[in-house]
Amino acid sequence: MGSEQPTIKGVFVNSHIHAVRRDRGEQGIRTLEQLYGKPVAFKNSDNVPVAEEVRIIELALGILADRPIPPEHLAFEAGRLHFRNFSTTPLGRIIFSLFRRNFKLMMLQSYHVAGHVFQGVKFSSEELGPNSVRIVMENNDYPLDHFRGLFYEWLLFSGASGKVDAQIIPDHRYEYTISWQ
Repeated sequence: MGSEQPTIKGVFVNSHIHAVRRDRGEQGIRTLEQLYGKPVAFKNSDNVPVAEEVRIIELALGILADRPIPPEHLAFEAGRLHFRNFSTTPLGRIIFSLFRRNFKLMMLQSYHVAGHVFQGVKFSSEELGPNSVRIVMENNDYPLDHFRGLFYEWLLFSGASGKVDAQIIPDHRYEYTISWQ
């Protein structure tokens, strides 16, 4: 695992806060701040520790969900929410207006997208076949299933159906194998 603390830009953390405000109003924000234990005010350019973003997404998911999320599904569902919120950001809107249907290209270029979103998190990708790719992440504080959910939601968003397998590989790296039809 790398030594640099993984961070994400505030604009992406704010997308989760905006989702709560949009769907649950100011009462939802007050609930989020109460559960989080401090204000949820981030500048778009702030480098927010990924561990803090994970906490905010999971709390936001609990506020936004119509029913309780079982603990064993929390990371996966938080990842799905993460993708949906990312798609509303300026970067997400630009990327998806150009490449929404080209899932494979987006996955193979994921390190470029990650370079605009994260600091200290490393992505690499590899084509495994016409309808499958492998993405390896290192130095991140997300639960393994978080990005399994994010990539799954991305598959659905692009109009594909498929699956995302996830495993931890040596040196505490996360490997995601994504296959689709």
